[in-house]
Amino acid sequence: MSVTESFKDAANYAALRVKLAWLSHKVHEHGETVTTLATTVDDTAEQMQDAAETMKALAVDGATTAEFADAALTMTGAKDAAGAYTAAADSAAAAADDAKSTVESEHGGIADAVDSSPVEMAEASFYSQQ
Repeated sequence: MSVTESFKDAANYAALRVKLAWLSHKVHEHGETVTTLATTVDDTAEQMQDAAETMKALAVDGATTAEFADAALTMTGAKDAAGAYTAAADSAAAAADDAKSTVESEHGGIADAVDSSPVEMAEASFYSQQ
């Protein structure tokens, strides 16, 4: 389900609240996954760098040692990119949380009044201004 599809079928306040909560949850979840992967990549990069230094100390050929050092450098770059992605995901999650809070604060009272009213609402066209 894409974000666009989620908002298209959010036909009323309750559905919009559910969709915003879902979106916020998914963004947080993906951010946490990337953070976990970044930590794993960073740990592996450190191990690769340690292996390169150990090989150098043991007089392993320069080409092999350089390959390990290059792999460590590449992994460090991937970790940095994951950090940027996580920061963007955090910003997106905060925006989703803000949107949910705004919808609730601006429309929550209306929804509560409608839900607690003993009278059925009229068709939407009745409420339009013409």
